[in-house]
Amino acid sequence: MKSSRTLLLVVLGLLVSSGAFAMFRAADLVVVPVSASTPGLNSSNWKTDLDIMNVDTVNVDVEIVLLQCCGNDNSGWFYGITNHLGGRKEDGFGHIDTKLEDIAPGASVHITDVIGTDFGLSSTKGALLVFAYEAGTLMKTTPPGGNPKLIVVNSNNYSLGTDASGNALTYGQNVPGLPWNDYIDINQKARGLDHAVFNGLEEDARYRTAIGLVNISDPLTSLDVVLTLNASDGTQIAQQAVQLYPLEHDQYDQAIISLFGKTLADAITGATLTVSMDAYVSGAATPVPALMAYCSRIDNNTNDPVYIEQTFTKALPWDCVFNGNCASVAAGLGLSRSPVPAAPTHLRPPTLLSR
Repeated sequence: MKSSRTLLLVVLGLLVSSGAFAMFRAADLVVVPVSASTPGLNSSNWKTDLDIMNVDTVNVDVEIVLLQCCGNDNSGWFYGITNHLGGRKEDGFGHIDTKLEDIAPGASVHITDVIGTDFGLSSTKGALLVFAYEAGTLMKTTPPGGNPKLIVVNSNNYSLGTDASGNALTYGQNVPGLPWNDYIDINQKARGLDHAVFNGLEEDARYRTAIGLVNISDPLTSLDVVLTLNASDGTQIAQQAVQLYPLEHDQYDQAIISLFGKTLADAITGATLTVSMDAYVSGAATPVPALMAYCSRIDNNTNDPVYIEQTFTKALPWDCVFNGNCASVAAGLGLSRSPVPAAPTHLRPPTLLSR
């Protein structure tokens, strides 16, 4: 079981979770669950633009780690700083964008096609880990990783195309960056945080649905995940179990067909999905199992997507968040006096040159 400190983090995770109360998004580590620079189905051509805002009181630097899809154990990639994007060449980053250096309080930076432009990759999709720390401190702390600071991240995933006259067209969806503690955790089943739900899934001639999973556990932990697809009346259509390698990002396109074995003739509309962490396997002394998920419903005619965000099935404890009456929620853990903490040690920004 988790320590009282980690339990507090998870309670806070519930309070800031998108399913509970979407305006709490600031963190020193923000996860963008999906990004892309790749061709897709139905002649789509996906790109991701990124917006990062410094909501702290000092200048910050930002490091971005791409967890590439699909079927990859990304733990080795995670530890190599030469794989990652930052603002200062002297820190050892393999990819540099000077906009990520010395972002002033209240300032925001915009990156167009972050995977294609800054990472220089094509036919690639994956999740982004966006770290923020006090400017110039990445290599000056013990251990390295900098002094954590708060940012807010938003992204736009869009299909780039043209109309009949050759004019550029974009059909896209906002994908908000989620704070690191907005995760599904099997150890919190009693609190209802071992699963998340989605609704509005559709797979027919008009729409297709993508389902994505991101393992943000410690780099030695694999996850067993169960996905349950239900009809709009609540009856089960299908169920599937998948395994995620450490730090794996996976996305299933036309998921109701490719993952659940249905066909276009089934014409499934208004379906719901439950994503549950069923088990984990780890070589870590103190495993931290953590899962994020997302869905996207895409119009087959225009490639216009709609983002469907993971939602916990618990209500926001309003009295605790706004009035500080947290005894019934945090059972004496002092929630009202504790700010959301920095990301835990296993998720500090990677700084090693190789591993």
